[in-house]
Amino acid sequence: MLKISIDKKLFEDILLKKTFFITKDTTKYWKKELLEPTIVNNRISYSIKQVKKLTLTNGLGEEKPSIVIECKKIDYDGKKNQFSFELGKILEQKNTNIEENYKDNLIEQLLKEKAQLEEHINRDHLTNIYNRRKMEFDLNLFINQNNASLLNAVFIDADRFKRINEEFGHDYGDKVLVYLSNKLKEYAYILNGEVYRYAGEEFLILCFCAKDFLKETVSRLKEDIKYQKIFHPKESISITVSIGVSFFSDYKNKDIMLRKADEALLKAKKLGRDTIVYSQ
Repeated sequence: MLKISIDKKLFEDILLKKTFFITKDTTKYWKKELLEPTIVNNRISYSIKQVKKLTLTNGLGEEKPSIVIECKKIDYDGKKNQFSFELGKILEQKNTNIEENYKDNLIEQLLKEKAQLEEHINRDHLTNIYNRRKMEFDLNLFINQNNASLLNAVFIDADRFKRINEEFGHDYGDKVLVYLSNKLKEYAYILNGEVYRYAGEEFLILCFCAKDFLKETVSRLKEDIKYQKIFHPKESISITVSIGVSFFSDYKNKDIMLRKADEALLKAKKLGRDTIVYSQ
């Protein structure tokens, strides 16, 4: 069984299953240990010995930590001039500080990775704001909060977005969406809420605030968006939005609240765009 000395960081990463590979430069020692010569037609050729187990150590002295680990495969990388060891399950471990709390550390790492994956899944790739999947999850929480009577739904849709894509190209269409998402994040914070990319060029703010404050702030949001333009070599791109708003206190049902806000948005579009409509 081969014995390999590795540094502390790599040793701990192997124990915590963060890595499953180690490499060694192709020195004379490792050539001797890993290459097996055979004679074919009076010529010497070499094949890599395959071993089933490795002993990995860290540190010096008799009390140094060590593990016996399954070795699945050994490969040679000619470009890097290295031997690569693919590792499997740990068979034995001795004098490892991680031995007692190994499971706790592993669980903690897995939970951290799970949280990072969930965050990635819940984000829109282009704008980095939350997506519809996260909105649906949050909405189910929001309607059960003590302040649910202050919950509002604000749909925002970029006017004539198809024309922007056709005249200026999809790259600039993306810039418009990123600009809108950043502006909406600012106002969602003011409104004590969160913004989501609902679909295409349509966004949704779910927020908790009084109706009068919401109306005043949404009106300011619409004008603020229209005030700034996106630069393009041909001409600056003007942006306006249509907005539909509904209030949870009017319906006491999340699905109806969203439907009413969407209907208000469609009405704002029909009224000539660059308009705010509040559900009745």
